[in-house]
This record gives sequence, structure tokens and C-alpha cells, in this order.
Amino acid sequence: MKIKQLACLILALFLSNALVAQVSTSDKSLSSADVLAFEQSESEYKEVQKELKQLEKQRKDLLDRMAALDAQQKELVTRTEKLEAVYDGLATKAASKPSGRKTSMAPVGSLTKQFQETQMSFNLQYLQLQQQMQNENRSYTAISNIMKTKHDTVKNSISNVR
Repeated sequence: MKIKQLACLILALFLSNALVAQVSTSDKSLSSADVLAFEQSESEYKEVQKELKQLEKQRKDLLDRMAALDAQQKELVTRTEKLEAVYDGLATKAASKPSGRKTSMAPVGSLTKQFQETQMSFNLQYLQLQQQMQNENRSYTAISNIMKTKHDTVKNSISNVR
């Protein structure tokens, strides 16, 4: 929005300068309205110039900040590459040399596979335990039903004797 205003003011100043040039070449004196319009245009032109200087200063500040950010990003990329190189070196050393423990460091893929196998083993054991519990529950229910039937039979027999 300010840029459009600035462009309009510059155009107005240009037109007023063109009018002044035409008037001065025709050897006519300027009217008081022309002088007043010229003075207003000149003050507006100075304000526009001040705003342009401020905008240019802000632009330079932003460019400086962007350059600083670019430098920080490059430094971060460099550090990341160094860290990756150190990690790769450690990974190759770990794969080639056994550690002081009984087992050597295995690659992440094999550790993941081993973890999955262990987890599957636990799941299988859990399923077997569930099946055993279901079987015991069925036996308990069957025995309980038999005992209840026996109890009811004896109770009815005693009731019939009375």
C-alpha cells in the first residue's frame, strides 16, 4: 500500500515539475495556487524520500540477518557431516572389533530382528497360558455342575422322605 502511495506522490511531483518547466519557459509568473501546490508536493516528496531511506535501511538489515542465518546454516551442515562421519567410524569399529564383553555389538537391523523374535516367543507363551486357563475353567465348570446336580438330587431325596 505504501509503495502505491509513494508511486503516486512521485508521479505528482514529476507532473508538478513538468508544469513548472512549462510555465518558466513561457515567461509567465506562477499563480499562488501553483506555488502552494508545488510547496505541498515538495514537502510530500521529502517525506517520501525519508520513508524510502528507512525502507532501504530495513532492507539492508534484513539482508545482513539473512547472511548471518546462511552462515549459521552452513556451520550446522558442516557439524552434522562431521557427526555423521564420526558415527559411521564408530559403527565400522564396532562391527569389526569385539567389545570387552562376551558378545559384540550387532548392527541395529539384527538387534531389531532379535527383539521381534523374542517378542513373538513371549506372545506364544502368553497364548499357551490363556489356553491352559480356558481348559481349567471348563473343567472347573463341569465339576461344579456335576456336584450341584448331585447335591440337588440328594436334597430332593431327603425332602421326599419327610
